[in-house]
Amino acid sequence: MKSNFRNFLAMRTPLKLTASLLILLGLSFQAEAKILYTHQESASKLGISADGVNEILVSRETIIPRPRRSDLNDALRGFRTQTFRVSRSVDFTLNRDGMRHILQSHHPNYWDGSREQYQTFFDEDMDVRDIVGAIRKVVNENREIFNGVTANRQCQITGTLGILNRKNYVLGIKSGRLIGQFFPKHRNYRLTNPCR
Repeated sequence: MKSNFRNFLAMRTPLKLTASLLILLGLSFQAEAKILYTHQESASKLGISADGVNEILVSRETIIPRPRRSDLNDALRGFRTQTFRVSRSVDFTLNRDGMRHILQSHHPNYWDGSREQYQTFFDEDMDVRDIVGAIRKVVNENREIFNGVTANRQCQITGTLGILNRKNYVLGIKSGRLIGQFFPKHRNYRLTNPCR
């Protein structure tokens, strides 16, 4: 009788382990499904660097919700193509696609999760109007350089904004004198093709 009881216990122990493993696996799958369902992704923390630029800090424990497409569309709802005139014959254009790219790449509320080597972000409270105003200031600050940019040229320029809290921004021009990039400059970022 004692040997039958031992055999029964011996058989029951692996069953307990198997059941426990199945429960743990089930919980793991539920957690994975919940993350996929809520459209969240693991990402690094945003922080302020010494030079005042919002940048990614290396840390994996933070979950940043992926923005909904409707949020970005709402932000762009009233946006109209902007023209930045630097002389009688030269002007630059920021269209809806350019602004969409800027927001998805560098605004924490609309970021699509893509990362550059030196990923930076605008302040969270900056809206589309603030970004357009900052671009206008950088263009006006560099009017002479922009006046010499031909229609098929692609290049970047750095502009500094602010009186007390001075911040550097990078403005990128695509072929057709379209503005395709605008973001806070990381201190280690080097312009790939400077406008001269």
